[in-house]
Amino acid sequence: MQPGTDRTLSRLRRLLLDPLSLAFKAVAYARLRAGGRRARAFPDLFIVSVDSLSFGGAGKTPLVMALGDALQARGARFAVVSRGYRSRLEKAGGRVEAGHTFRDVGDEARMMKVRFPGQEVFVGRDRLRSLEAARALGVRIVLLDDGLQTARVRKDLRLMLVHPGHPYFYLRHFRFLERRADIALRYCPGGGGGAGYDFALAGFLDAGGRPRSVGDAPLVAFSALGDNARFRRDMERFRLAAFRGFPDHHAFTAADLSGLEALRREKGAAWLVCTEKDFCKLDGLLPAGLPLLRARNEIQLPGGVLAAVIAHAEAKGFL
Repeated sequence: MQPGTDRTLSRLRRLLLDPLSLAFKAVAYARLRAGGRRARAFPDLFIVSVDSLSFGGAGKTPLVMALGDALQARGARFAVVSRGYRSRLEKAGGRVEAGHTFRDVGDEARMMKVRFPGQEVFVGRDRLRSLEAARALGVRIVLLDDGLQTARVRKDLRLMLVHPGHPYFYLRHFRFLERRADIALRYCPGGGGGAGYDFALAGFLDAGGRPRSVGDAPLVAFSALGDNARFRRDMERFRLAAFRGFPDHHAFTAADLSGLEALRREKGAAWLVCTEKDFCKLDGLLPAGLPLLRARNEIQLPGGVLAAVIAHAEAKGFL
């Protein structure tokens, strides 16, 4: 496509999206202002809000997991509070248990519980109720996933992920919100230092959780993320024979897996590869002997970010 055509399409997209973006931001701004005036403080909780200026795919969940790893390494007890998008408990809310499926609590919350089995995870639209439940269990540190949706809660520390290249950044971003964040991190593929963040593949695990090396074996990869293109680029570092993307939070079916396995055989690939988030949605669907790997993708942060969160919690007496 020629540069002139790209510019024309970009102008057309902005022309079409401007009214929608303006309407959304007006309503969201009013809600944030109204909620902020009556925001509730939780002085006995240290609340870290993990936000982004786009809808899905910016890296909030990997950032929450990185924070959880850092806190757990210090021996800290914490809770993750999430919405449980499209789950059975999204409306009613509740505590995530080891036996819950992604249909019960959502894919992200289930992944958090698998990653941190000894920590608390809560889901529900009503974040105040989840915070109360965490406090009732004696938890003092809370990681609030997408706290931007919860203006009624005062946060101790706000981390903001900024991904201008994300398809939905244009609809949600507010420059003043980026300035209000305690720590703002801008997506910087390939590194670059400063306040940039990126993602890195940390290896592959088989269905039993054992590390595997793929070498130069051909792969068929699939994902259902807010940014499938990023996972595809990760897989292109290997011998990617084919890739299939699904909508974010897609609930996989046996037919999906059957189709993917047929594609693997057609392409002569050695493995099917998915993300950790997608693997959490495959309970009861995996046929015996299916050559499936899950890729561990971790967020790469500037050196001082996790240390700053720990230091802030220490200064307030929560660590």
